[in-house]
Amino acid sequence: MLRRSLVAAAMLPTPALALAAGLQGLPGGPLGEAVQRGYEMITHTQTDPQVKAYVGNALNCASCHTDAGNNHNPGNFLLTATKFPGYSKRENTVLTLEDRIDNCFMRSMNGMRPNPDSPVTVDMAAYIAWLDRGKPLYGATPAKGASPYAPMLASASHADFIAGKKVYAANCAACHQASGGGIPGTFPPLWGKESYNAGAGLANVVKLATWVKGNMPLGNAHLSEKEAFEVALYVDTHPRPDFVLSQHLPAGIGPDGYNAKVRAETDTVEGNLRKVGLSVDALR
Repeated sequence: MLRRSLVAAAMLPTPALALAAGLQGLPGGPLGEAVQRGYEMITHTQTDPQVKAYVGNALNCASCHTDAGNNHNPGNFLLTATKFPGYSKRENTVLTLEDRIDNCFMRSMNGMRPNPDSPVTVDMAAYIAWLDRGKPLYGATPAKGASPYAPMLASASHADFIAGKKVYAANCAACHQASGGGIPGTFPPLWGKESYNAGAGLANVVKLATWVKGNMPLGNAHLSEKEAFEVALYVDTHPRPDFVLSQHLPAGIGPDGYNAKVRAETDTVEGNLRKVGLSVDALR
């Protein structure tokens, strides 16, 4: 009841209140404080004392959700809260917004799953729901056109990998380094042990290409669809941590802490590519 009430309250119209982070229109009192804390956790995930314990790599939530999700780029949080509770095929269950946040800690952040009622999860949910204040639950979701990247992936070759390497060198390496390791505290790593694991959404080449097309290079997204696909293929064929579900769940966690019906999952870079008929060796 606490989580459902908090999300509902965050979606009500609120009086204007300007805070240091630039958030406008926050409610007063504990709810507004929760929204503010959620924003700060998303933007300073690595250093926030409450949230960093659940993180297993060098990313912040805002590494993928640019502008703390408050824009119209791929990875934004707008209309996110209105979609929950909702069915997830991956977990084969109905997820709450809090469940979805916690799953991201396990995958994109390569860390441990917080309790859905933890202050970390509740505060992040309060911020995400606040972005959708005044919008109806289960609101209409904009229709998505057919992805141009799925056919590209189906026919991907070594030539696409080499082209992606060139796109990366010209557009990405200055910030994320030729090694893919990024610049600590400034630009996130794109592969290796400090990046997202193989169970994360962006470990899917099609999803990464969509994200790259709308977000990168940062502040000047201009790559063509073909270039976005090629560089996504290049990035996602590099090594990154495997995802073994059991390693990201607290010991002894029951259905109240993790309600997924799928309780065993292992993802690897090679396995992700094999699902679409590709192999790392053939591409690289």
